Amino acid sequence: MKLIYTFFCMLIFFAGKAQSIDSLALTGFSDAVLELQNSELIRNGTLSVSVKSVADKKTIFAINSEKSLPSASILKLVSTATILSILGGDFRYQTFLEYDGFIMNDTLVGNIYIRGTGDPSLGSDRFKDYLSSSQLIARWTAAIQKAGIKYIKGDVLADASYFDKNTLADSWIWGDLGNYYGAGVSGLNFNDNQYRIKFKPGVDEDDPAAFLGIEPAISYLIFQNLVTTGERGSGDKTVVYGNPLSTNVILTGTVPKGVPTFSVKGSIPDPAAYVAYALKQSLANTIPVIPETVTFKLTKSVIMPGPRKMLDEYKSPPLKEICQQANYWSVNLYADSFLKMAGKRLEGKSDYDDAAKAVTNYWWNRKADMRGFFIKDGSGLSPSGSVTTNNMTEILSLATKEASYPDFYKSIAVLGVNGTVRNLGKGTKAAGNIRAKSGSIEGTRAYAGYITTKSGAVLSFAMIANKYQQESSRTISEELVRLMTLLAGF
Repeated sequence: MKLIYTFFCMLIFFAGKAQSIDSLALTGFSDAVLELQNSELIRNGTLSVSVKSVADKKTIFAINSEKSLPSASILKLVSTATILSILGGDFRYQTFLEYDGFIMNDTLVGNIYIRGTGDPSLGSDRFKDYLSSSQLIARWTAAIQKAGIKYIKGDVLADASYFDKNTLADSWIWGDLGNYYGAGVSGLNFNDNQYRIKFKPGVDEDDPAAFLGIEPAISYLIFQNLVTTGERGSGDKTVVYGNPLSTNVILTGTVPKGVPTFSVKGSIPDPAAYVAYALKQSLANTIPVIPETVTFKLTKSVIMPGPRKMLDEYKSPPLKEICQQANYWSVNLYADSFLKMAGKRLEGKSDYDDAAKAVTNYWWNRKADMRGFFIKDGSGLSPSGSVTTNNMTEILSLATKEASYPDFYKSIAVLGVNGTVRNLGKGTKAAGNIRAKSGSIEGTRAYAGYITTKSGAVLSFAMIANKYQQESSRTISEELVRLMTLLAGF
């Protein structure tokens, strides 16, 4: 303990001399960190904290900062910083409606294709002034009609070949895959790759909850409903078991009593195939597809090479807006799509493992210390992926040197103001003064971001609490927020 305390004193001395940090504030912060580390809350776990000056990457404070721990969703800061650095905040994804073959009179002898380039926001309702999923289907239907096509002697196919076929990271756990936050990433995504499931809770606890259907309607999904009624105010305690290779979905867990209906979200298996199915359904009323079969195919149709003609091109919101949604609301799909896009652009490989290596090398080459950086995805959903808080503050510090930094900084939520941290630190010095991303998976709570000191210096920080007492999740979160409020006094 004495050696640790002496080390902290050395850090405090350095900070006071070189960074104009309030020495009393730093002492109070270090005391609070030590108190939490040595508390019963983390008796069997680890508290890791790193604080750096972004001007020169020099350490202001550190404890266990080189321990590799699960990142949870603070990893989204790395994914967004990387893709903004590579593509720039004004980049827009493109999605194309195309056809091959030829049009004879009013008949297309060939296929219609919806070709994606990895846009995770396509058809999402998160963006004002951009088309929803139903509006896009209507737009594509109109574009086919405008081309004079009244019959299609062929098929409607999804072209998701921009990314590899493995939409899920191998390290994700089975209980996450069917839920909205476990949605896989395709070269053609749609409606955030999710659907809503509606239940009618029973009158009493343990009563069966009636399954009322899903929106959008996806007729080929087969549901087995085992959901029951939980206590009043218990919220969403459901688990949706599904996977991209099956149309069977098992629903378990509970929804709260005392409400007329209750909705939860699931992930669409094979979202690219769903897009083709939805368009084919829309066309069935006005433009028959011969043979007239509106079916869902588990095995993706073979995409034939050859010339195509474009019927429509749709552009996404600017990348900086998509990144802001990813960081504000912790959207796993967006962050994982950024990882795949980074791998595609940097190394020509979009599979999770190769993309993770590409991102690691990207920051190595910018002189970040990447020792202990062992990510498995771009979102932090994988419990086996890990980073160090030193990795995080290194990358965050280097990101300030990128031309994309203003867009990246704005993409991070403000403590006590907006995003997932909007209710934290209210009424303290930290509110409105800290840009932070929160992270939470089982056994891990984390925060990372930037703070501006009294003297105007910008610091990067990261803190991870791992393997704390299981019943103490709320308390741990409160303690980490208390550390951030102490940072605001620097």
